[in-house]
Amino acid sequence: MLIHVVQGEKQGRTYIIFAATPQSPETRALLAQFKKGVRSVEKRWKAAAAKAKRRQVAKKRKAARGRRSR
Repeated sequence: MLIHVVQGEKQGRTYIIFAATPQSPETRALLAQFKKGVRSVEKRWKAAAAKAKRRQVAKKRKAARGRRSR
């Protein structure tokens, strides 16, 4: 089994290309497992980014309220 992995970075994004030959049931299962892992990492990363953005908006909102009450 030949596994070929290419990883690159472009404009702050990481790209991973994963190919396995021959296309046997075992390699297909490995590829599916890899893709599932990537999706779960992506989901957690997006959730963390959204939480940070909400935190930043709340901080700005709180600062704006403080200025109005003076």
